[in-house]
Amino acid sequence: MTGAIFSHALRRNWRQILYWGLGMALLGFIVMWVIPDVDALQRTTEMLQAMPRPLLQFLNADDMAALATPEGFISIGFFSRAVLVFAVYAVSFGLRVTANEEDEGILDVLLSLPVPRWRVVVEKFAAYTLMFLIIVALSLGGLWLATSLTTLPVNMGRVLESGVAMIPVVLVMMALTTLIAVVVRRKATAVALTSGIIVGSYFIDFLGRAASGTAADSLRLVSFFNYYDFQAIIQTGIRIGDVVLLVVVTLVLLGGTVWAFARRDIGT
Repeated sequence: MTGAIFSHALRRNWRQILYWGLGMALLGFIVMWVIPDVDALQRTTEMLQAMPRPLLQFLNADDMAALATPEGFISIGFFSRAVLVFAVYAVSFGLRVTANEEDEGILDVLLSLPVPRWRVVVEKFAAYTLMFLIIVALSLGGLWLATSLTTLPVNMGRVLESGVAMIPVVLVMMALTTLIAVVVRRKATAVALTSGIIVGSYFIDFLGRAASGTAADSLRLVSFFNYYDFQAIIQTGIRIGDVVLLVVVTLVLLGGTVWAFARRDIGT
């Protein structure tokens, strides 16, 4: 039945929505709770200015003009961390598309049913994408609740845009995990390769930002973190071109997964 795999994936993992969503909502609430007013924000900015610049760059807090605004503080205090936390979600649920069940020796049972292999990939990926959208919504809800309890004049429209722009970069990481897990077959190898690529991509972006105008800066083009500039989004709005590019990359990776999964044997 069409949609059965999608529905089963949601039923099996719906608790993860609560765990992840409430956890990230709590993170957003705490970020705003510690800065209740403009004076507290100013004191925090002055304290950070005394820190070494390399450390500030590593924490994505080197733009003091942005950090001094409520939206800038949210981008650095929440979104810079959220995208890294959600990288864990991307790897974890990318493995659940095929790798976990294959590693447990039960994927061949599913494929013994009259179910096309492409549906296994597409419906599970769609289910985990929907789960992630709900988690992001809960996260933004935590931020909204916290800002409603402060006196900070926060532009929630820009906060929403930052949340929306974060979605495709996480989907790229999940699609990459899914593809690698199908190609290499062994779960441990897939985790190692995917984690290495994600960490490498993050540090390429970090080094490029720290060494602007150098060859390292040019290498940022190959980093998917380069296309989620949360500080720029919170100041000037969402960049449609970057979102479209990440969506296209996700679809290409997902298409590659479907193609590879349909052409290999299943086994542990």
